[in-house]
Amino acid sequence: QCWHCNEQGSMGRGTKVSAVVPIKTYAADEVDFGGLDYLKERGISEDTAKTLGVCSGRKFFKKSGTELDAIGFPYRHQGRVTAIKWRSISTKEFTQDGSAQTLFLADKIEPGQDIVITEGELDAVIVSGVLGIPAVGCPGVANWKSHYPRLFNGYDTVYVVGDHDVKEDGSNPGAEFNRRVASEVMNATIVNLPAGLDITDYYLQNGYDKTRRLLGVVNE
Repeated sequence: QCWHCNEQGSMGRGTKVSAVVPIKTYAADEVDFGGLDYLKERGISEDTAKTLGVCSGRKFFKKSGTELDAIGFPYRHQGRVTAIKWRSISTKEFTQDGSAQTLFLADKIEPGQDIVITEGELDAVIVSGVLGIPAVGCPGVANWKSHYPRLFNGYDTVYVVGDHDVKEDGSNPGAEFNRRVASEVMNATIVNLPAGLDITDYYLQNGYDKTRRLLGVVNE
C-alpha cells in the first residue's frame, strides 16, 4: 500500500502487499503534571507536547508487573490514531496500544524537503518540535518494517540519527539502525553522535544552534 496515494496491489510472485488498516481511534488525556515535568527535564515544553499530540496515562508494564505513569506517543494514519506507544516515566519500559505500522509523526511531514529519522519517539519530538526540523521516529532497528523505505520517496536528504549506545554485551543497536536505514533509504546520510549519547542528550548538552548544525542545518 502506498502511503501517499493509497494505491494497493501485489508484487513479485503474487505476494500480496498488506494494507495498513486503522483498528480503532484511541483517546488519551493531555499531558499531566508528572508527565510535563518529565518532558521539561528533556527540553520539551507543554505547547510542543500538545502540538505533537503527546499524551499521558497509567499503563500496565509487563516487566514491572504493575501500572505506572506513562507518556504516550500517538501514531496516526489518514487522520486517525492507529496506535499509541507508551513509555513509563519512572522506568525505561515500553508498551503499546494497537499496532504501529507507520512512523511516529509521519502525518506531519511533506515530500520535497530534508528530513530526519530518529531512533525513538522522544528524539523525534526534540528534532521536530524543539529544533524545528521535519522528523519522524522509529523505535529501533527491530521495529523497522519493509515498507518504511517507500515512505521517504520524494524527500531530499534523509538524515539518519541512531543512538550511540553500546550495550553490556558489546552490541550497538544504534549503529545497526543507522546501517539498516541507510542501506534501504535513498539519499540517506548518517549523523554520527558522540559515544553514549542520543540526539536528546546531545541537544541538552550542546544547545539549539550546535545541534541544528550537527543535523546539517545552517542557521540563516
